[in-house]
Amino acid sequence: MKKLRFLLLDANVVIQLFQLGLWKHFVNKCDVLLTKTVAEEAQFYFDADGQHAIDLTDNINSKRIQVVDVPPGDVLRFRDRFSPVYAERLDPGEADCLTYLLASADPCMVCSGDAIVFRTLARLDLAERGLSLEEALGQIGFGRRLPDHFTKRFREAWTRQGQEERIRGIGLR
Repeated sequence: MKKLRFLLLDANVVIQLFQLGLWKHFVNKCDVLLTKTVAEEAQFYFDADGQHAIDLTDNINSKRIQVVDVPPGDVLRFRDRFSPVYAERLDPGEADCLTYLLASADPCMVCSGDAIVFRTLARLDLAERGLSLEEALGQIGFGRRLPDHFTKRFREAWTRQGQEERIRGIGLR
């Protein structure tokens, strides 16, 4: 099974992978990129035993994952392209991921569980650069039943919404 390359994760995906106990397996099967903001947002997860800290230090130091810094000015210019309908829904980690994706020469994809990410990708005519956690896990042989917002169906629904808004001219300034 080939390794998924240049997979840019949103914080909710990192947290979900830790909750599922799949983080170590995932980083062994995927070239994982995190923006610095996402790495800082993914601080803890909950399971049946309570709250647990997420410490990515070993993964970063051993280069199992790569953390990229996105210049704040680039993120601001990215956000300024959008009307409040979009811009207000993008949290800092999501805005960093999408800014990096647009600026990067690497053919990265964004894996998220947030509607606005898939909607924004479709609005920018980049729908093929979005991936649900369900799809990513399926591609590396770790298929799981997941909460709805991590499914292919969810990604497709919000992608359609963004495509419709692109056609109607909604979302950009």
